[in-house]
Amino acid sequence: MDKDLLKFLRKCKTMVISTCGETPWSAKVYYALDRGFVFLVEKEGRTLKNIQKNCRVSFTIDTNRPDYFVQGEGCVKILGEPSEFHEERGSLLYKNPQDALFVKSGHVYIARLIPDYIKVTDMRNERKIYNAQFSLDELKERKIGYFRALRPWSFQQSITALVLGAILAPNFNLILFILSLISLTLLHGSFNAFSDYFDFITNVDRPTTLGSSGSRVLVDRIMDPKKFLTYVISLFITGLIIGIVLTILKPQILPYVLIGLVAGILYGIPKIGCKWNALGDLAVFISFGPGIFLGSYVLQGGVPGISEILISIALGLVIVAILHGNNWRDMDDDLMSGVRTVANILSEKGSMIYYLLLIWLSYPLFGLAVYFKPEFFPILGSFLTIPWAVKLSKIALNKRNWNRNLLDLLTAQFTALHMYFSVGSMLIYIILQHFL
Repeated sequence: MDKDLLKFLRKCKTMVISTCGETPWSAKVYYALDRGFVFLVEKEGRTLKNIQKNCRVSFTIDTNRPDYFVQGEGCVKILGEPSEFHEERGSLLYKNPQDALFVKSGHVYIARLIPDYIKVTDMRNERKIYNAQFSLDELKERKIGYFRALRPWSFQQSITALVLGAILAPNFNLILFILSLISLTLLHGSFNAFSDYFDFITNVDRPTTLGSSGSRVLVDRIMDPKKFLTYVISLFITGLIIGIVLTILKPQILPYVLIGLVAGILYGIPKIGCKWNALGDLAVFISFGPGIFLGSYVLQGGVPGISEILISIALGLVIVAILHGNNWRDMDDDLMSGVRTVANILSEKGSMIYYLLLIWLSYPLFGLAVYFKPEFFPILGSFLTIPWAVKLSKIALNKRNWNRNLLDLLTAQFTALHMYFSVGSMLIYIILQHFL
């Protein structure tokens, strides 16, 4: 199969299908590749009714640019309830996590479009129109179960906290930084995976729930639970050994290492863990704020003062906002599973106020940190994210806003930008100081 075509199909997320029943109808759907195109169909929708009358459909996939697009025809097979088709559901929900909201509703079937032909129009250079050669086995999304199991998209928060602590410190040792980066990544990933494993065996994560922020390798049967656990334990031990080496080299980081380890280990343990007893927010706050940021600062020879403490609090708050966005959405599911969170204690209105405080308090805290230590002024680059904070606030204040269901993902993007602007502004300042 044409590599450009496969890359294009994997990159795109939506397609328009047109049925030709008694009442012609077109619909735009999220899709994923799985021996064809898998997507969801509403049980009482007109599209389903037309497909049942005539399963032949045409389809179009594009990126709203006329230089490269795909068309074709094929036959749609209604597979059944999403909960019964693990591989297809896993491919679809990993690529399009927002579809989990429809799966959870119970009002959809999962369907597969098997193409008879795929016609490519390529006008990027010379105009080419051709029927692609393909087999159904080639129409698959990339399988990256082992890497995906660690929830790598969450690493940006811990890594940027580590980087910010290192570049604000009075000295910078590259070897110590690289070792700390490797150890942190392995431990963060293993703690994510341990939490997912506990959620899986206690039935907190189910096929019809969103799962742990998109990591669904267990509920969608992508990885065997025993192999998964062996893999995670090996990563944890490796990260721990590197952490012990760093502690031997720099004993002053021991309190911060212990903070991270205790919070990470105790976070997801069934029934007694922080997550189960409304202490998850506190564990994440301590780990990512004082734990990672101040630990990195101390590792590079810094002695924390009031400014550094204020920055660590600000970072901890915006990262807790991601967790709260998840818990706020999943209040009912968590209560059914016996999980107590700050969100289900505060209820709807309290959770809204709490969320707004988490995303807005970081700005005055950064301002105070610069007041006490003016040389930190480049971190005020984070104020460039205020428009994103306003957008999130509008979503949080409107219960009917569809994006409220994706608030954790949107908050993660905001938090990453918040930290990127802080780190980027500080690095630019350091570079200019060095060369000017």
